Amino acid sequence: MRIENPGPRLSQEALAKFELQVKLPADYRDFLLRHNGGAPSPNTIDVPNAPGSPTDVQVFFGIGRCEESSELGWNLTMIKDRCPSYRVVPIACDSGGSLFCLTQSGPLPSTVVYCDLDDPASALYPVAPSFSEFLRLLRNFEH
Repeated sequence: MRIENPGPRLSQEALAKFELQVKLPADYRDFLLRHNGGAPSPNTIDVPNAPGSPTDVQVFFGIGRCEESSELGWNLTMIKDRCPSYRVVPIACDSGGSLFCLTQSGPLPSTVVYCDLDDPASALYPVAPSFSEFLRLLRNFEH
């Protein structure tokens, strides 16, 4: 997998400051330190049982990104406002504006879910048991 348009270099200190808001799994922390967001290639992923699947991963969010909509903190605030009962951290979006999120469930490992923001209930669909597995599932689009 390649990452195009990665974010600015992220320091351990800046990441630790962000994690005062929410704890991140080690594999996702490593990704942020390596890339700090950006556009993946390949970028297609299957979302079991979701209408319109497969979809794309348009951009991974990062910390200190130029575009507000690609900023991890901005998306965290947005999902808390829009879906206050969800314990998730948005990590990426598709071209339609729906979100890929890490679950936050205490001592259990974070899984990746798809939050369909086109659905009035903003339904959640399981995608992968970990962030590493999510990256492994990215594939090229087949016409």
